[in-house]
Amino acid sequence: MQKKNIFFSFYLTKAEVCGLTWQDINLEEQYLTVRRSMRYNGARHKTEIGATKRKKIRTVDFCDTLAAILKAAKTEQHKNRFRYGELYSLNYYLEVKEKDRTYYEVYSLPRSEEVPEGYKELSFVCLRPDGAFEAPSTVGIMCRTARKKVEGLEDFHFHMLRHTYTSYLLSNGAAPKDVQELLGHADVSTTMNIYAHATREAKRTSARLLDKVIGGE
Repeated sequence: MQKKNIFFSFYLTKAEVCGLTWQDINLEEQYLTVRRSMRYNGARHKTEIGATKRKKIRTVDFCDTLAAILKAAKTEQHKNRFRYGELYSLNYYLEVKEKDRTYYEVYSLPRSEEVPEGYKELSFVCLRPDGAFEAPSTVGIMCRTARKKVEGLEDFHFHMLRHTYTSYLLSNGAAPKDVQELLGHADVSTTMNIYAHATREAKRTSARLLDKVIGGE
């Protein structure tokens, strides 16, 4: 899994990670703005971008480590444009109105292909080497692959990283309300429930260690 995806997972959902563009990121002041998310509409068989789950824009500060990873990723994307040449893909969205609803479909097209009328370019942060956008389903596949290949990650899923981050912040003195806003939870009770669940799991793990000690004797 790409490093930036792992670090983003502390702050964002899969859908929000895939919907990030470079215009959402301020590398100098080290913050990003969560404006949209990406999802697959099974009924329409289309990948779409739209509002986040809470339909709320939020700002997230990030650390030096993620800033360095993002700078490296931006450089790598620039290099890939030259490596792939005309085969490098650019990404677009198309506004589609059906009855009383509006959809924003996402497409990847090779640079050599003529851009259809109405397509507007998007500069996504999370791209494949050939420039095509990364879909949330692909991130899910990477997580399932990690579960199979890495010992100890049998129960791993993408959202666990957000839970770990939540617990780490609260256990180190962060204000619950600040953590709620940082992660985009609907209310502070969601934040505290995650922390309580993680704390219970940690206690259970510690308790099970006693079985190993006794069994070893």
